[in-house]
Amino acid sequence: MNVTKPQSANLFHPDRSAAGTPSDRSWSPAWGAAEWRAPTFSMSRKEAAATSMDFKREPLAPRAAIALAMMLFLWSPLLRAATERTAILDRVVAVVGDQAILASDVDAEMRFAAFQPAPELAADNTPQRALDRVLDRTLIDEQRALQPGLSDIPPAQVQQAIETMRATIPACTRYQCKTKAGWQAFMAAHGFTQQEVEGRVRERLAVLKFINVRFGVVTRVPNSDVRRYYDRVLKPELEQKHAAIPEYTAVAARIREVLRQQQVTNLLDQWLKSLRNEDHVRILDSAYGNGEGGQ
Repeated sequence: MNVTKPQSANLFHPDRSAAGTPSDRSWSPAWGAAEWRAPTFSMSRKEAAATSMDFKREPLAPRAAIALAMMLFLWSPLLRAATERTAILDRVVAVVGDQAILASDVDAEMRFAAFQPAPELAADNTPQRALDRVLDRTLIDEQRALQPGLSDIPPAQVQQAIETMRATIPACTRYQCKTKAGWQAFMAAHGFTQQEVEGRVRERLAVLKFINVRFGVVTRVPNSDVRRYYDRVLKPELEQKHAAIPEYTAVAARIREVLRQQQVTNLLDQWLKSLRNEDHVRILDSAYGNGEGGQ
């Protein structure tokens, strides 16, 4: 009886170049199982007549099952080794309470910085700063969950915000984001789909809504502060630039809003700092920072 054994190419695929092939050409259950072929048996009629095997009384299926079990037993060390060599695609870099922050979360945050109307410089868009933003948003999301109604953002508002992004993002000029093809190319270049962008914009709007509800009602800007800003900040700055100085009444409302947003930012920073202490924020990867609190 002649037994034709599978060739090494069937098991290890040394000429395989597609993505997913182990670099050391070892067998991997991720792709090898579907392509492995069991040993084939060839026998002439004369050889079959000379053997004592009775195929009618002893089917081949049990023999194949036993052979497969033996191969799995013998190959188990190789299977474990292949599993141990599998590349780690993601890892936990920080923890907020009992919620893990992954390296992929930070990477997505860095990529989405390009969608800001005033994106950060490449030198400033670091993993550490991106992680800080992810931590802050995670803390805010925990608090938003306590007030579900504040997370309701109408689809029309999301689309309007996206249209504004397409018209104001500096890099969109090169991609011609006002066209559908240009916008799709811009999103693809930064690793996002339309659905993912809509989800992030919806979350951003919900966060802003939550912040305004929580802190906006407690901020008050007296007229004296508005006048002081006009006299001591705005006018000197415009005079230095030799620019026209508008009347106080024409810009008072805008100055008041700027000062209100500054107050909200200060209150938010203090609140987030206290939340980081309460929720025991921990950074586990030294490449993203050190210690607790993330700052």
